[in-house]
Amino acid sequence: MLQKQPWHKLSQLLGARGVKADWTGFPDKLLKPTNDLAETHPCSGRCGGYMDVVKHSDGTYVGVCACGCDKRSLQKKDLIVYRPDFKTIFSGLAQAFSINGAGHTEIDGLPAWQIGEYNPAASYRFPVVAMIEAQTSRIERAIGQLAARYKNPFFVVLPSARAVTQSVQDVALRNGAKVFAFEDLIEFTNDAIQVRGNAASILSELATGWIKHIDPASGERYPTPPGATWGDIVLEFTANEAVTVSCKNKDHRQYSAEDFQMRDKRTNAKKPTKAWTFLQALALVNGNMVVDDITKVDKTKQEVSAKLKSLFQLTDDPIEWLIEDTAYKAKFIIRGGSKITVAGKRQKTAAA
Repeated sequence: MLQKQPWHKLSQLLGARGVKADWTGFPDKLLKPTNDLAETHPCSGRCGGYMDVVKHSDGTYVGVCACGCDKRSLQKKDLIVYRPDFKTIFSGLAQAFSINGAGHTEIDGLPAWQIGEYNPAASYRFPVVAMIEAQTSRIERAIGQLAARYKNPFFVVLPSARAVTQSVQDVALRNGAKVFAFEDLIEFTNDAIQVRGNAASILSELATGWIKHIDPASGERYPTPPGATWGDIVLEFTANEAVTVSCKNKDHRQYSAEDFQMRDKRTNAKKPTKAWTFLQALALVNGNMVVDDITKVDKTKQEVSAKLKSLFQLTDDPIEWLIEDTAYKAKFIIRGGSKITVAGKRQKTAAA
């Protein structure tokens, strides 16, 4: 186990390239040799600089320091240039964000790679960008360019905690981003990259705030899992004003018209709204509602779609219009019409 996390080395070396002597303290497992030989080599003398590498006619190499403090023979293996195994390192970061099958993509014009999208719930996705940079001005400029590209909150991960200055954090905040250091999320221990134990809770708490900012609507929210679609959602009426909701046959929850924000609070009786009547009518026909005159129900249908999108935190329309059938078709499964009272069944005609 390394006493100190090695990630700062990534931004210390120009272009993240150097001979083995440059990478002292960095895990060999995270380095890959290139086909290049260095023209300079770290000096071990008093100046702490670099020696020029001279190749003699017999194929031997000598390092000579300009200040004269060091001169020594070097082996060819000493001059091999190594670069980080970014695929492995970025895969470790991806694990911290629960990104599966991640592959990093270099972002044109920026010293940055997108390693995927953090998907904390439903269809909410936040880009995750890794930068191998230490210069504050370049980091801040890149954050501004990324904000213009993404239009939504995003994460930036830097190799060194020193690079996460107050100035960088302020720029990130103004641009709807959050900056972390590699060491906040991952560590190299037991000869492998490990995700830090508190990484998931830190990211989840932050994402929850972002989601509330993006969708400030009040009301109940179903814990729709990442990657879920409307086809995974089941709504089953168990009574006239009660629905059991599940996703992928898990997390069954009982909801009322009020939970769906479909109760008219302006009246003393607080009766369900037309949106709830529409939902009941949809259940009576198992999600396929033929409509004689769309102009009479389209406004109510739009309200139902908006309420469902808010409840399940999914962005696409849950109810589609089938022109050839002149019918509304639910993308989710809705059933339980037999549990709706006879009085409620009259709503089928009213909605259609």
